[in-house]
Amino acid sequence: MTGQAFIALLPELISTGFLILVLMVGVYSDSNAGIAASLAAIGTLAVFASAAVLLASGFSGSFFGDGFVVDGFALYFKLIVAGSAFFAVLAAARWSGQTGDAPEYMTLILSVVLGSTLLVSMRDLFGIFLAIELATIPSYAMVAFDRSRRESAEGGMKYLITGVIASSVLLYGIVLIYGVSGSAMLSDVADTFTGTLTPVAVLGLVLMISGFAFKLSAAPFHFWTPDAYQGAPTSAAAFLSVGPKAATFAVLLRILLEGMPGAAPTWTAVMAFLAIITMFVGNLSALRQRNVRRMLAYSSVAHSGYILAAFAALQGGGVAFAVQAVLIYTAAYAVMNMGAFLVIDLVGEDAKSYNGLVRTNPGVAASMALFMAALVGIPPLSGFFGKLWIIIAGASTGSILVYIVVGALVVNTVLSVPYYFGIIRNMILEEPTTDTVTSKGSGAVRFSVYVLAVLATLFGLLIIPLSALVGASGLA
Repeated sequence: MTGQAFIALLPELISTGFLILVLMVGVYSDSNAGIAASLAAIGTLAVFASAAVLLASGFSGSFFGDGFVVDGFALYFKLIVAGSAFFAVLAAARWSGQTGDAPEYMTLILSVVLGSTLLVSMRDLFGIFLAIELATIPSYAMVAFDRSRRESAEGGMKYLITGVIASSVLLYGIVLIYGVSGSAMLSDVADTFTGTLTPVAVLGLVLMISGFAFKLSAAPFHFWTPDAYQGAPTSAAAFLSVGPKAATFAVLLRILLEGMPGAAPTWTAVMAFLAIITMFVGNLSALRQRNVRRMLAYSSVAHSGYILAAFAALQGGGVAFAVQAVLIYTAAYAVMNMGAFLVIDLVGEDAKSYNGLVRTNPGVAASMALFMAALVGIPPLSGFFGKLWIIIAGASTGSILVYIVVGALVVNTVLSVPYYFGIIRNMILEEPTTDTVTSKGSGAVRFSVYVLAVLATLFGLLIIPLSALVGASGLA
């Protein structure tokens, strides 16, 4: 361990330190809710600040036998994870304090942050698996944490069972890849996954992608998502739908581009199939929902399909734009989806609760309208830029298959309009119900909603720095 290695691990060391501090608060303090929430918020901000400082200073390097890398790409996703965790802590502070379990719940959030920040820096397949499990295992407890609701236990159980299966499939795929290449390091795997692949190599690749598809809520491996998101506390659903998912997309991108660039014809075809299925399943299922939380759960499935469409475009002349699209879309989705989930914490999950909201709570109604429009992809909001970059990447590939994927993205964007704009219609045209006259929620949640609404609106200002970051990452 050198001084450089300690600096490289700074975000992870900070999250570990605050994780232990918050856990100890529950042991030694009786009135611990406020202290635990404050420490967790400071901890996530400290992780964000450390990653930002490393990114701004241009710090980079490979450590621990080239199994851990710090570059602009990894630090960027650490910012997304830490930022989304901060808003999750603010949203969870009041609720977890009322249940009396604030230290335990905040510890789970920080554990997911630790696993996710480690994940985006891993270059070793077994290290990647361990980091995924470090981020996933605490999330099972987060989903099942609300003991007052039957849906929470049910969602947690379904998430646990499917998660264990997904982890087994992922590990089996990694073992097959290791057996074929003789190494778990991505640089060594790249030497094997070139040209015509052996049947065992193809099987390992498909199993690995299938395991990631479970984690990313990609169809047909998405069936745990609506129950888990509906049962989870709102802050958990908001955070798990953006932070760990962004980290998983990041490490999958690194695996494919650094470890299997020669096998691109195989895995881009798999990604194209997954993208099309996921987009249609997510949007068609969301159209039937009357519960806003379940609607956003299926919406998250569809948005996973949109990001997978960028993975399908990682070929030919579309590679640079496709990498940019993944970075832009994950950040845009984190802002708009977390904001939408936090509005549920203020208003409720029944669609009727949003009737007439523009008259009873205009600030929250305007924010929700911005989030819904951004999720559709209305310019100049955040979601527009993500989809635009995917379309540009697809058009640059020269592949008929990718053109079909891009066409499916456009069709699915149109399909999503009724359920997103249905919420806006209810807020403007319907008469208020008794549920919406007095909306619940703390000032911290309202603050988070308004900040995220501003970020969704001004997201276009980040496009140029993101494009520069892609060029510096070395992945494109």
